[in-house]
Amino acid sequence: MALAVTALLGVNAAKQVHAEESEWQFDSSVFSYMESDNRVTDLSVRLEAQRTTESEKIFALGLSVDSLSGASPNGAIATHTPQTVTSPSGNSQVYASELPMNRFYDRRFAGQVSYQLPVGALSRLTTGLTFSQEDDYQHAGLNLSFARDFFQRNTTLNAGVAFSSDSVKPVDGIPSALSNVELGQKRSTNEDKAVTDLLLGVTQVLSPKALLQLNYGYSDASGYLNDPYKLISQVNGLGTVESNIYENRPEARLGHNLYGALKLDNRGDVTTLSYRFHTDDWGIDSNTFDLRYRFDLGGSQHYIEPHVRYYAQSAADFYRLQLTPNDNVPAHVSADYRLAAFSAITLGFRYGISGPWGSDWRLNFDYYTQNPSDNSSEFADQQGLNLNPGVSAIILSLGARF
Repeated sequence: MALAVTALLGVNAAKQVHAEESEWQFDSSVFSYMESDNRVTDLSVRLEAQRTTESEKIFALGLSVDSLSGASPNGAIATHTPQTVTSPSGNSQVYASELPMNRFYDRRFAGQVSYQLPVGALSRLTTGLTFSQEDDYQHAGLNLSFARDFFQRNTTLNAGVAFSSDSVKPVDGIPSALSNVELGQKRSTNEDKAVTDLLLGVTQVLSPKALLQLNYGYSDASGYLNDPYKLISQVNGLGTVESNIYENRPEARLGHNLYGALKLDNRGDVTTLSYRFHTDDWGIDSNTFDLRYRFDLGGSQHYIEPHVRYYAQSAADFYRLQLTPNDNVPAHVSADYRLAAFSAITLGFRYGISGPWGSDWRLNFDYYTQNPSDNSSEFADQQGLNLNPGVSAIILSLGARF
């Protein structure tokens, strides 16, 4: 994300030939995310400030505050037989014919700062810092990107690198991987992970009304990549849970991404079509198609932009819905629904209008629905149950630029 922001900042700066000296611009938004069945709810506030000097140097600051609450599937399987599932905090709850959940409440504070300066007449160098703090997670990152224009500024090449160092600090410590949940064995109080991201891209003006963007991304993550709150169930021949154990994922993950976007201007209306392909050594391949069409509703004073997005991914090599009596416990295994094979569709729109005092307002509404492919079994104690029901969510945001 940091690389994409700095790369985009570099491309936009090429178009700002006559920026006002010491001019501050602000962008703010309120964001709400609400999942069905009283699952995850997120309310966040974001503020960004950007100052552009006459010499085209750009200083940017960003701050966001999130409040998350609700419940998330912990990976344990649903059965008709009542079962007691103990959460990492030590609380136990009895479930019958429903998906076991972990309830939570978390706050997140995040910020970023970046500085862009011209390097000659056609190049820009951008450096940035990112940080975030949650109750059980800390992040610190550094990013650097370089952009250069060619062919009368019709072509922009950009390259970037980002490094992050994160620390996972569950309230009750890191559980021992693959250990029985009821035993409460702890591995340590916290674990670290490191991520390196690389980005190479080109933006090409095809015509006065067409723009093409192509990016390649590489990601290398290492260290503690488990989710300390996720479990997987071991069941008997009837499908009744005999025990739950903590998941264990590989300690490294290499990923590659290819991204392309095409923008077309049709007499003031703008079509944006994009595609993203992801693959990694965990066995997850994904395809994302995104289509937006911005209707100009008159004199650029207001517009509406319908949006449709389709996403599909394969399951991780070590994903399992549950462990059956014939299964030996593998070295790496997870029942996290985010690592399962599923497809998802997002439908929504944005409405924008120019308001008083030179501000631009925008309202976004999206409806998201996820459809897992592995959600049933032949075990007697699990018949008729949706073992991986997926999720749907409503996403709302209101923003202003001034």
